[in-house]
Amino acid sequence: MRRDKNMDKKQEIQDEVQLIQDLFDGIDNGDFNNFGETSDKYTFKYLKAIWDLQTVLDGGKELYKQIYEIAIKCGIRHVQQKYKTGRKIKVAFLTISAAEWPAESVYRLLKMNENVEAYLVVGPLIDRSVENMEDAFEKTASFFEKRGYDVRRAYDSKNKKVRLWEEIGKPDIVIHLTHWYKSLPEEYQIENYPFTILNCYIPYAMSLADNAKGTFMINSSNNSMFLNMMWHIYTDTMYHYEGYREYQLLGGEIVVFTGFPKMDFFYNKIENTSDQLMLMANWKYPTGCDPKNMKKVIIAPHHTFLGYGGILYSTFQWNMYFWIYLAKKYENQISFIFKPHPNLRTRAIEAEVFRDAGDYERYIDLWEKLPNARVSAEESYLEIFATSDGMIMDSNSFLAEYMYVNKPLLFLTREEQTFNKLGRSIVDTYDQCDGRDYIGIESFLQNVILNGKDDKKEIRADFFGKHLDYLAKNGCLAGEMIYNDIISLL
Repeated sequence: MRRDKNMDKKQEIQDEVQLIQDLFDGIDNGDFNNFGETSDKYTFKYLKAIWDLQTVLDGGKELYKQIYEIAIKCGIRHVQQKYKTGRKIKVAFLTISAAEWPAESVYRLLKMNENVEAYLVVGPLIDRSVENMEDAFEKTASFFEKRGYDVRRAYDSKNKKVRLWEEIGKPDIVIHLTHWYKSLPEEYQIENYPFTILNCYIPYAMSLADNAKGTFMINSSNNSMFLNMMWHIYTDTMYHYEGYREYQLLGGEIVVFTGFPKMDFFYNKIENTSDQLMLMANWKYPTGCDPKNMKKVIIAPHHTFLGYGGILYSTFQWNMYFWIYLAKKYENQISFIFKPHPNLRTRAIEAEVFRDAGDYERYIDLWEKLPNARVSAEESYLEIFATSDGMIMDSNSFLAEYMYVNKPLLFLTREEQTFNKLGRSIVDTYDQCDGRDYIGIESFLQNVILNGKDDKKEIRADFFGKHLDYLAKNGCLAGEMIYNDIISLL
């Protein structure tokens, strides 16, 4: 087996060396002289080959930068030439989850531009079981379709096959919404895109996690191959912007600090009334209870039971049935929404927290049968945040996102949790207790939620103003800034 792996690796290196040689031959033959459509035969696989071999190539990093510039010029040239001929520019938002959809404001602005055809491409998650993949895919696609989005399905559920770009509409610009691109089918992984496609990145969440060595964020985000292939990266905070500047091979030159467009929702003057938002959030209340007299609490567990790249947050295995107990105890005082991380089911089964998918679904059924609780899986959670009174969780990105509503949060701790500098600072603005401390958890419900003793409200507001208020720093919403940057190409 070891010999086979070594042989495979040797063949992979030989293939990448050949790709680099073919690229140089193309340059010598003038394939890129005008950065025209001849470059369509070159894919980002050529750039990947240089990335993989950069440490053994003479001047590998500089070579990568030079070829990157060629690839990006091909994409820009293609978009501009197409626009000049009066054809619409196709912009595809590549999404995997409605719960992780961060680009609403950008999508809506592009939809209003008559020179743009903007649409959502919903992709299946191939790193899940077939049952889980199809369930999440169908829920995500249906969520967007029912709300009137232009949705192109990248998976044919009936015939169990991936649909190609040519079947759903080959884009000129792809806006990526996750850096976990290997979770998507091969056809939708960036190395298989031609140079004539421009790629942008909007993160689906704020990165607050890191491992004990401080390398997780650098390797998975700041200096990943995937993000070094973007035309532009739209980052949410100055902390993350500086991280790219320090660690990225391209030196952060492709990074634009815009703020987090998902959070534009909380800055906008929401046209819906509070009653309409309540309906959208869909809180449940027992018969005979006045909703106005009930508090509303989110329970949001993370998925890292076994550790993932050195990241270990989960406490759910210790308190999963305690939530059911609390929901029953406070049936007439608190409405709960159980908001699991999209990967919770898969990771919990891997960690044997649940025996199988059926065991997990039986647990979910316990929530759904409660008169004062429901489960929110593959759907938007912004309305839930806006109408909630507090949250209890052991996740990380929600720590920052919940600051935009400035409501109390109890963070459940365990010894192995590690954060980057921004994450650690945010955690300290919230209440905390061990994930096995049932007395501490219930005390939070009684004192902070039911009795309103939110002692850290002003601390959070001060921190938000200094570190997360991108509207104050930029003078415009994140979606507007990203839209203007994309349209500037035309």
